[in-house]
Amino acid sequence: RRINDLGGKVLDPAAVPSPLRDELNGFLAATFGTPAEPAVGGDDETRSAAAELGLTPDRLAAGSKLFRRLCQECHGAGGDGRGPTAPWLTPHPRDFRQGAFKFTSTGKKPTRADLFRTLTNGLPGTPMPAWGMRSEEERHRLIDYVMYLSLRGRTEFDVLRTLLVEGEDGLDGDVPTEAARVLKAELKAWAAAGHRVVPAVPPGYADGSPEEAEAVRRGHTLFLDAKGGACASCHTDYGRDAKLQYDVWGTLVRPANLTEPRRKGGDAPTDLYRRVRCGIPPSNMPIPSGLTDAQAWDLALFLRALPYPDRLPPDVRARVHPDGK
Repeated sequence: RRINDLGGKVLDPAAVPSPLRDELNGFLAATFGTPAEPAVGGDDETRSAAAELGLTPDRLAAGSKLFRRLCQECHGAGGDGRGPTAPWLTPHPRDFRQGAFKFTSTGKKPTRADLFRTLTNGLPGTPMPAWGMRSEEERHRLIDYVMYLSLRGRTEFDVLRTLLVEGEDGLDGDVPTEAARVLKAELKAWAAAGHRVVPAVPPGYADGSPEEAEAVRRGHTLFLDAKGGACASCHTDYGRDAKLQYDVWGTLVRPANLTEPRRKGGDAPTDLYRRVRCGIPPSNMPIPSGLTDAQAWDLALFLRALPYPDRLPPDVRARVHPDGK
């Protein structure tokens, strides 16, 4: 109701006529199997695309076992973010079913390396732990299964949304045909991720050098400039007074308090650069338009120094930390 009041729209899957829902459920069961026997089926083109991503039945079966043992308590058996412990966790566990991921090096679908980094390091400041103690093979099997859940979920989500918003006239043929089309498009998007990585080559300033201090100053100016980074429009008072908003999953979230040192997506300069360059689309963090690579690095270096008064030039420190803390 609150989302509707704010100009959004809540769509209820129960409003889809039963015969159409049954058609969709039949497609999902035939194409994706079960948690015990997961697969990505379909025609030869679809199966080949899934295999090229490493989503073979044996790997998915291994990933499913690991996911059910390690992940479903929070993320739910179907990856909907509604596991048994989810109601007591803040922020909510990720719902994989829309195929949306926050911390990527592409601004779109994540690469395997992106997911591997998140799985290995966890998300500091959230209940998502670091799984670096698991073997690389186990982590890759978990990634396989997360990709599978994303494919299944996005296929279901898009077809349901089309039926609820446009009705049957919005389908490309019947329900199974539309679902097969969505699945192929998602497989192509996952395959393209590796070609969309945003390069991140640091400018090479020495830590504490005058050149770095000047970059931090420039980054601070861009942060505040409505025609530059425009970051302060959401991260009010550097995030201390940020206002609540809805993310793509319909969850109330608050833009990050950037004066705190914990960064969910990593705090290395390259991590921060990619947050600037790629945005965080599911959380409504846009990609600043018109920034050069050099300006993006200035912003990244300012963001890295922001939580630490001693790392900021005195004039910037006085603006960011007026109480000296």
